[in-house]
Amino acid sequence: MIYVIGGGPAGRMVALRLAGAGKEVTLLERKAIGGTCIHDGCMLVCGLNDVARSINTISFLKNSGVIDGNASVRFPDVIQKLEGVQRKLETILERETKAAGVVIEYDAEAEIRDGKLFVNGEPREAENIIIATGAGINVPDIPGSALPGTYTAKMLRTMTTLPKKLAIIGGGISAAEFAYIYAAFGCEVTLFCRSVLLSVLPEKMMKAVHRDLANVTILYGQVEEILGKDKVEGVRMDGQDLPFDAVLFATGMKAETTLFTGMEKNPDGSIKVNEQMETSIPGIYAAGDVTGAPYFTPVARLQGFAAADAILGHPRTVDLSQIPFTIVLGLDYTICATKKGEEGVTFSSPNIAGPESLWHVADGSVGSMHLTVGKEDGHILGFATAAPSTSIVGTYLGYLVRKGVTVHEFSPMLEVHPTPDGMYSMIRLADDALNKQ
Repeated sequence: MIYVIGGGPAGRMVALRLAGAGKEVTLLERKAIGGTCIHDGCMLVCGLNDVARSINTISFLKNSGVIDGNASVRFPDVIQKLEGVQRKLETILERETKAAGVVIEYDAEAEIRDGKLFVNGEPREAENIIIATGAGINVPDIPGSALPGTYTAKMLRTMTTLPKKLAIIGGGISAAEFAYIYAAFGCEVTLFCRSVLLSVLPEKMMKAVHRDLANVTILYGQVEEILGKDKVEGVRMDGQDLPFDAVLFATGMKAETTLFTGMEKNPDGSIKVNEQMETSIPGIYAAGDVTGAPYFTPVARLQGFAAADAILGHPRTVDLSQIPFTIVLGLDYTICATKKGEEGVTFSSPNIAGPESLWHVADGSVGSMHLTVGKEDGHILGFATAAPSTSIVGTYLGYLVRKGVTVHEFSPMLEVHPTPDGMYSMIRLADDALNKQ
């Protein structure tokens, strides 16, 4: 019997791949299948952002003089209906997993003590074990961080009413996304960044980011304390007290590994694995967020497949040198950075008009695109693009980057029209420019 601990993206992929190869697989899950992605991450942000974008779109079109009326959020209904969608997704994932031949045990508290598996305190014999328990929210050790009125992404569904003044602590992807969402919902949002906002983005994209976050106050400095006695009343930063009704921590992730002992771990507490996702204990593997950053769902899935393939005897390496990712604000900001040490020529321009961006031509807020290619051979080295749906384009363009495709090979493409993303035109421009040299 092979045991998979955790039913998130990594654990499910391991289980499906192994079961499909004829292995007996039991998936151990404490709560609900789907992991952070379904419950507190990707799908949560998608659901809330859809509402936020709709509100902002209606406001923009009204100000443009083409529609009448206003829109506002019915926040308790949003949370209730979003939970209903999440439950439906759980049902779909459970059905798919069981149909593949995987046995699912719920309410299963799994531990590994020096290489031995225990489930709800009872020992289990295992041929192989895969740890895929994900990561939790990294809440900093700030006085008052446990006061009523403090939240993380895992706790947002307990927010029964929208706060008037919301403090969001963090300067990364989640912090920016939640700031955009709750500002659209009508909260007075202040984003507290220790140093740099969205350091993962090229500086040339930050003008558009600040436009998307125009209704958010951004302060830079160290939050020293969450103020209040019985509930949140404010935040102290650099000696200054500021009033707030609620605080949302969006301060990164931290692998949850306290229940697994006897194996090597990284300095941040995540489980250390080799190229085949095997831990320091032979026969025990780990995949996904439990192995540390980057905390992206597609990476977790790839690592899950890699762990399963290693067990099946045909190991492969997960290449994390270039990972395309998207930040979802008013626009999608999709980036695949060049490898360290790689240099090329970058072509840049505003993005094009299309669905969800046509009316923004008037104010120039259609986004931008930046393509870096090898000057001599035309290999696509990296890209950064912003438009309403660049994450779709980024998936496939990121694959071309990782495969070493050139702009010369890709320029004869026949694009789908209309589209709000013009990376195809940028590739043709780069092809023409290099051919003229």
